Amino acid sequence: MENSNSIFLALNNTDKQQLDAEGNPLNGTRVYAEDFKNGKHTILRFIDGYLDGDLFDTNGNLIMQRPAVDADGHQEYWRKNKLHRDGNAPAIYSNGFTEEEWWQDGKRIK
Repeated sequence: MENSNSIFLALNNTDKQQLDAEGNPLNGTRVYAEDFKNGKHTILRFIDGYLDGDLFDTNGNLIMQRPAVDADGHQEYWRKNKLHRDGNAPAIYSNGFTEEEWWQDGKRIK
Protein backbone atom coordinates (compact mmCIF):
# COMPACT_ATOMS: atom_id res chain seq x y z
CA MET A 1 0.00 0.00 0.00
CA GLU A 2 1.08 3.57 -0.67
CA ASN A 3 2.60 5.54 2.19
CA SER A 4 0.03 8.20 3.03
CA ASN A 5 -1.52 10.36 5.74
CA SER A 6 -4.98 9.25 4.56
CA ILE A 7 -7.34 8.26 7.37
CA PHE A 8 -9.30 5.82 5.17
CA LEU A 9 -6.86 4.50 2.54
CA ALA A 10 -6.54 1.07 4.18
CA LEU A 11 -10.34 0.69 4.43
CA ASN A 12 -11.36 2.11 1.06
CA ASN A 13 -9.59 2.81 -2.26
CA THR A 14 -11.46 -0.11 -3.85
CA ASP A 15 -14.46 -0.48 -6.12
CA LYS A 16 -16.52 -1.94 -3.24
CA GLN A 17 -19.52 0.16 -2.24
CA GLN A 18 -19.93 1.17 1.37
CA LEU A 19 -23.36 -0.03 2.52
CA ASP A 20 -25.54 0.69 5.51
CA ALA A 21 -26.79 -1.91 8.02
CA GLU A 22 -29.63 -2.94 5.67
CA GLY A 23 -27.24 -3.30 2.71
CA ASN A 24 -28.40 -0.05 1.07
CA PRO A 25 -25.90 2.44 -0.38
CA LEU A 26 -25.15 5.46 1.76
CA ASN A 27 -26.34 7.73 -1.05
CA GLY A 28 -25.39 11.35 -0.35
CA THR A 29 -25.20 10.63 3.37
CA ARG A 30 -22.97 12.57 5.69
CA VAL A 31 -21.52 10.65 8.59
CA TYR A 32 -20.33 12.64 11.57
CA ALA A 33 -17.68 10.95 13.67
CA GLU A 34 -16.72 12.69 16.87
CA ASP A 35 -13.61 11.99 18.87
CA PHE A 36 -14.86 13.18 22.24
CA LYS A 37 -11.57 12.41 23.92
CA ASN A 38 -9.65 14.83 21.68
CA GLY A 39 -12.53 17.17 20.78
CA LYS A 40 -12.19 16.51 17.04
CA HIS A 41 -14.92 16.09 14.42
CA THR A 42 -14.88 14.28 11.07
CA ILE A 43 -17.43 14.52 8.25
CA LEU A 44 -17.61 11.71 5.66
CA ARG A 45 -19.52 12.14 2.39
CA PHE A 46 -20.81 9.30 0.21
CA ILE A 47 -22.35 9.11 -3.28
CA ASP A 48 -24.01 5.85 -4.40
CA GLY A 49 -22.35 4.05 -1.51
CA TYR A 50 -18.85 5.23 -2.37
CA LEU A 51 -16.67 7.59 -0.35
CA ASP A 52 -17.02 10.65 -2.62
CA GLY A 53 -17.39 14.38 -1.94
CA ASP A 54 -18.05 15.64 -5.47
CA LEU A 55 -21.12 17.79 -6.15
CA PHE A 56 -23.05 17.26 -9.40
CA ASP A 57 -26.00 19.04 -11.05
CA THR A 58 -29.19 17.17 -12.05
CA ASN A 59 -27.66 16.33 -15.46
CA GLY A 60 -24.64 14.65 -13.86
CA ASN A 61 -22.19 17.47 -14.62
CA LEU A 62 -19.50 18.08 -12.01
CA ILE A 63 -20.14 21.38 -10.25
CA MET A 64 -17.30 21.24 -7.75
CA GLN A 65 -15.03 18.91 -5.87
CA ARG A 66 -15.53 18.81 -2.11
CA PRO A 67 -13.60 16.80 0.42
CA ALA A 68 -15.11 13.39 1.15
CA VAL A 69 -13.22 13.36 4.45
CA ASP A 70 -13.27 16.66 6.30
CA ALA A 71 -11.67 16.82 9.74
CA ASP A 72 -9.88 19.36 11.88
CA GLY A 73 -6.70 20.19 9.94
CA HIS A 74 -7.27 17.33 7.48
CA GLN A 75 -9.11 16.89 4.16
CA GLU A 76 -9.26 14.05 1.63
CA TYR A 77 -10.78 14.23 -1.83
CA TRP A 78 -12.24 10.93 -3.07
CA ARG A 79 -14.11 9.97 -6.25
CA LYS A 80 -16.01 6.67 -6.23
CA ASN A 81 -13.98 5.31 -3.33
CA LYS A 82 -10.57 6.20 -4.78
CA LEU A 83 -8.38 9.08 -3.68
CA HIS A 84 -8.60 11.56 -6.55
CA ARG A 85 -8.43 15.27 -7.33
CA ASP A 86 -8.73 16.88 -10.74
CA GLY A 87 -6.32 19.55 -11.90
CA ASN A 88 -3.13 20.48 -10.17
CA ALA A 89 -4.50 20.30 -6.63
CA PRO A 90 -3.66 17.96 -3.77
CA ALA A 91 -6.08 15.16 -2.90
CA ILE A 92 -4.96 15.13 0.74
CA TYR A 93 -4.18 17.95 3.13
CA SER A 94 -2.95 16.72 6.51
CA ASN A 95 -1.19 17.66 9.73
CA GLY A 96 -2.97 20.99 10.09
CA PHE A 97 -2.93 21.54 6.30
CA THR A 98 0.89 21.62 6.28
CA GLU A 99 1.37 18.42 4.24
CA GLU A 100 -0.09 17.65 0.79
CA GLU A 101 -0.44 14.53 -1.37
CA TRP A 102 -1.49 14.28 -5.03
CA TRP A 103 -3.60 11.28 -6.11
CA GLN A 104 -5.41 10.28 -9.31
CA ASP A 105 -7.79 7.30 -9.47
CA GLY A 106 -6.39 5.79 -6.28
CA LYS A 107 -2.72 6.03 -7.24
CA ARG A 108 -0.29 8.45 -5.65
CA ILE A 109 1.39 10.64 -8.24
CA LYS A 110 3.30 13.05 -6.01
